Amino acid sequence: MNFIDRIIALILILVSVSACEDVFVTDTDDTLPTGSYISKDDEMYKGFLGIMTKVQQAADHAIFLTDTRSDYFEVTGNAPLDLRQIYSYESTQNNPYADPTCYYAVIVACNDFVEKMRVYRNRKGEDMEELSKTNADRLVSSALRIKVWAYLTLGRIYGEAVWFDDPLVELIDLGNSDVFTHCEMPQLVEKCLALLDNGVVLYEDEVIPSTLEMEWGEWINAENPTNNYDHWDYIVPQWLLLRCDLLAWRGTDADYLWIRDHILDFMYSVHTDPLLELGGWYYACNIPLMTGGDNIYNCEYYKMFYTEQYNAGTKTNLFQVISGVMYDYDNEQTNRIVEYFCPEGSGKYYLRPSSHAIQKYAESDTRGFVQRKNMNVIAGDTCFTKYYYYDGSYLRNRIVEIQPVIPIYRGHDYHFLLSEAENHLGNWEQAEVILNHGVTNQFANKVLPAHWHPKYGSWFGDNGGYGDVGIVGCVRGAEHPLPKPTDPGYVLSETDRRKVYDLALLDEALLEYAGEGKAYSMMVRMAEKYNDPSIVADRVCPKYPESMRDGIRSILMNKGYWVEWDLQMK
Repeated sequence: MNFIDRIIALILILVSVSACEDVFVTDTDDTLPTGSYISKDDEMYKGFLGIMTKVQQAADHAIFLTDTRSDYFEVTGNAPLDLRQIYSYESTQNNPYADPTCYYAVIVACNDFVEKMRVYRNRKGEDMEELSKTNADRLVSSALRIKVWAYLTLGRIYGEAVWFDDPLVELIDLGNSDVFTHCEMPQLVEKCLALLDNGVVLYEDEVIPSTLEMEWGEWINAENPTNNYDHWDYIVPQWLLLRCDLLAWRGTDADYLWIRDHILDFMYSVHTDPLLELGGWYYACNIPLMTGGDNIYNCEYYKMFYTEQYNAGTKTNLFQVISGVMYDYDNEQTNRIVEYFCPEGSGKYYLRPSSHAIQKYAESDTRGFVQRKNMNVIAGDTCFTKYYYYDGSYLRNRIVEIQPVIPIYRGHDYHFLLSEAENHLGNWEQAEVILNHGVTNQFANKVLPAHWHPKYGSWFGDNGGYGDVGIVGCVRGAEHPLPKPTDPGYVLSETDRRKVYDLALLDEALLEYAGEGKAYSMMVRMAEKYNDPSIVADRVCPKYPESMRDGIRSILMNKGYWVEWDLQMK
């Protein structure tokens, strides 16, 4: 069975759910045939939740495929042969861990949903109630962003993808260029940006933009829409970070200026909006100052990993988590996070931090082995514990019931993107300060120099806010020593300086995003940007036994960092 045949066989029908209480149920027997799909308003929501079941099934894929090949994890003696082959950079063709079908399942579900919403919207015409019309637009907008996320993820892993907008309700030859377009990563970025920027036409000439946000509480519980539905706001990738992510791949000067200005505008508006003042504190997107020793309530960074639902009835994570994929064990929704990383419980335990990874963290770094926030000793072995274990305790009494949220975007992403953007705009001081010790420490008098954008002034933490201590500072990590044009004897060209700063940011990302399925792709992006595969090889090879290093370096130096999978575009 070829690639597209398999997709069609898997997704000729979309998953639905029977009630709001059963959201994200993944029972594939609970379905609606494509011919009868969306005949009333309620089925709009059920259809969209069918998309989310596909997202749930795909969410951990990048972690086990790319983090296994990155610089952090090594395989344990329990690891199956297929995962060992991923770890060893052996051929990925026909390896189930490398199979991209789960992402195409998301894309097919999105295409199918948008098409059926278009049919339904046109059939209802002007008779559609205003709230239903509003929500139809919001749901379609959300589906567009999920589709873009799926394509961006494909591109970051495989370096290519097959683009299609057809709902694929019948078998279509992959060679049909009217339906399918094979895209290398640059073309894929352009197509994703075009969809984000142009939206779709759903009814007559009305364009549905990709920026609309669904008001979930209004639908779930119209009488009390704010009661315990905050976490629903995190199920769809945020438009701003999604677009910034794409622009960073393209990487023109105009792209970096857009990233800088729009992220600063967003963070400034969040910080200064009086409606967002909670308990006397402004939960701004700047990285919080850690006080009170290891008191978790003084470090927003950790809260997102020590809860199984983002903002479930609380505001404690506000703006530190942006979007993530959630699960509900009671409805048989599970991912493989805990069973792959934890030596107790399932008995699988396939991946653990490598000796190389352990040695990368400073003793003071809260993510390292000494402080043990992200790694700890369980059953006599050093384990990656970021998602399920905190200060010697599991998140639940029964390990099998722990259902970690898999983050798509979080507050740190603003800072990594801002630092990179400032670097490429020539603002080396801003780039270095954001990366290392933050605005609060850089300017004790809370006065910004004239060459800093004035909106950084909101990062000082006035009006009771936290202040900003930088990406490295908030975890008490080791600062990155960077050459500065003001240093005596400085001789770097601007191009070389930008590369040095980019690679420092990359090295911090490898420390920060371990086990999240995104750090490896940043290495690949830097290698592509500078046409320098050694960027990947130099960072990945040291974790391997000496006997394997030369072979893996040879693969990586020939751009073997892309995962290979035959799309059979013939």
